[in-house]
Parts: sequence; C-alpha cells; structure tokens
Amino acid sequence: MYKLNLDQNKRYLLACSYGPDSMALFFLLQNQGYKFDCAIVNYHLREESNCEVEGLQKYATKFNTNIHVLDVKEIPTKNIEAKCRDIRYKFFKELTDKYGYDATLVAHHQDDLIETYLLQKDRQNSPIYFGIAEKTDINGVNIIRPLLDYSKDDLLTICRDNKVPYSVDKSNFDVTIKRNKIRHEKVSKMSLTERDAVLSEINSKNLELRLMFEKFDRTDLSLVNNILTLDSKEQGYALNYLCKKYGINSTVSKENVGEIVKVLKSNKPNGEFKIKNGLYLIKEYDSFVLLSHPYKVNAYSYKINKPCKLNTPYFNLDFNKDTSNRNVSVSDYPLTIRTVKPTDSISINGYHVTANRLMIDWKMPYRVRQYWPVIVNKDNKVIYIPRYRKDFFPNDNLNFFVKISK
Repeated sequence: MYKLNLDQNKRYLLACSYGPDSMALFFLLQNQGYKFDCAIVNYHLREESNCEVEGLQKYATKFNTNIHVLDVKEIPTKNIEAKCRDIRYKFFKELTDKYGYDATLVAHHQDDLIETYLLQKDRQNSPIYFGIAEKTDINGVNIIRPLLDYSKDDLLTICRDNKVPYSVDKSNFDVTIKRNKIRHEKVSKMSLTERDAVLSEINSKNLELRLMFEKFDRTDLSLVNNILTLDSKEQGYALNYLCKKYGINSTVSKENVGEIVKVLKSNKPNGEFKIKNGLYLIKEYDSFVLLSHPYKVNAYSYKINKPCKLNTPYFNLDFNKDTSNRNVSVSDYPLTIRTVKPTDSISINGYHVTANRLMIDWKMPYRVRQYWPVIVNKDNKVIYIPRYRKDFFPNDNLNFFVKISK
C-alpha cells in the first residue's frame, strides 16, 4: 500500500530525527530494499535528544544500517530554527560530497505540504512553489521528499503496525507557533474531501506559476524596466524567482517588493541599498542585482619598482611595452597600482577632475567602482585612471586593462 517511488539502483541518505515521519520512511526504505544510510543531528536543545540518537542507533543496528551523527557543540541561541536548518543541510552536503549519495531523503508528508500552503496564503507570500516540492536542490544537495502523498496518520499507522520506535517533539504541540496552530486547528480536522480540494488548489496555483516562470525565463529580470512593467503580483514572484536564481534563501515579502520597486523608481541611478529581511539591492543604472549580504571588495595595492608584467585578479599589465599611452614614464617608478578612492583626482587638459566625477560621467556600475584601479607614481600623484567602457573587450596587445566582473 505504501509504495515508495524511488530508484532501486541509487544510494540515498535519509535525514532522520527519530520522529514518526522519518522513522516510518526508514521502515519503508528498509522493507522495500533500498540502499541508504542515515544522518541525525543532535542539537542538544531538548533533554530527550541523546536518547533519540541512541534509539535510532539501536534500531539501525538490527538492519546493519550506517548512521552518521553530528553532535552540535555550539548550541544556537538566536534564530534557532534557521540556524539548525543551516547546520543540518551543511552536514548533508558534507556527507554527500564524502560518500557520494545520489540524494538526501526528507520525510515531509502531505500534512506538511498543506500546512506550508496555508502559511503561504496567510503571509500573502509570492513563493516560487506553493506547498512543498517533491524534488529540489538545497546548497548543492539533491533533496527528494517521497512521502508527500501520505498523511501524518498514514505514517503513524506504519510505525504502530510494524512496531517502529519513535519519539515525539513536545514543541510540536505549542499552538502559539503559527505552523502548529494551523496543524492542530485546521489540517488535522480536514475531511478527505477538504484535503483533496486544497491539494487541487495547490496544483492549480503551481501550474499558474510554471507558466509565469516560463515567461520570466524569456525575460531579462535584471533590467529595471522589465521589473517595473510587471504588475504588482508578478513583481513579487519575479523578485523571488531572482532570489532563487542568485542562491538567496530569503523570501521577498510584499513589504520588500514595495521597498525594491521604490528603489528601482528612485532618481538615484547607482548604489547599494539595504532591504529588510536580510536583502541588499545594488542598482546599476538600467540594471540591478539582489544579494544576501553587503557587496564588498577588499582594497588592494601592488607596487612595481621597474617596468614588468603583472597579472592580478583585478587587472593585467605589461609595462615592458611602451607606456606613454598610460602617462607612465621611467621617472615615475616605483609605481603603485591600487583601488581608486573617490577623492583621488587627476589633471586632464590642465584641470583637476576627481575620480568620483569621472566614474559618474562614465556611468560606471557600483560594483565595478569598488575594485577600479588607479596608477600612482613615486610622488604619490595619480597619473592614470583607466577609462571605463561598458562594451570594452580586452585583447593581447594592450599594455594595461581592468578585468570587468559580470
């Protein structure tokens, strides 16, 4: 009756908490002859955690199943749920890289799927998927959820009928937590007809999303105008789509969408903006990018005492060639090539012009400004600031060029 739709030729890692869901999946995997090992994380946040690890090890011994245990030394005290999630998925990644598992199995079930969807509706999110996807990628790990067709009651029945041991996390009954409240006051009381109706609604909404994302795939969403021409609903989905594309775990809320659109419409053409919910937006004239952290390039400085070749992550030079086109003469050595400072200035046709003014005139993108070089002579005078061109493409004949990051 409870048939898993997995590949018998593949080797899996089961994410196990010793709760009834993952223990039911353990039983089904073992009973149906799949090749798998287990991974359990002891966060030491509950008194029972040591007993749960011991219980899983004892049960696994019966079937010669290998257990990987991560004993967390630094117990999270803030943002506990998010930090625990990061810890365990990092652990799964390390195990996958070391042992070559084809996928990690997670025991989310139909009740979890419905709860997640109802939470999404309550929060008015613009997710890239409604409910929980059967297959996904988290931090480079292939995640499969093979139990989404089965209810919580189904999994409890499997454990009861087959004498599978498990432990129940008492915090799951705390209805002050939104998800628990939805679980106990709504999902657990749904009839089969009501469940089917919600599942049908989820499928319908995911079909709409798929069509929308196909449209996004044909559109360059990094262009400001392409976001601003979308309606408000599409903007939310498009920005979450970009977050997924950029590998950002944060979800863009309706409030975030309003902030981002306001920045994109603003008269400030170029710069970095902090958005709530741990997001950063870099606007670069007609394009933008979202980040999960501030953009930073470490300042650099290279000194050369005589004409030579130098290849760095930021620029390439060959000053064994004629350097008059860079305003460099033998008397200028030793030279320093360093990151530009906005207050740097250079003399052009008898007038002093600041580097900041030049960068504005050239419409130099914010991120490029952070690593743009200047050449300084032995008297600490800026003698050359390379010209920025958006369509620049280097060739081997150049004696100096900046490596433009995309």
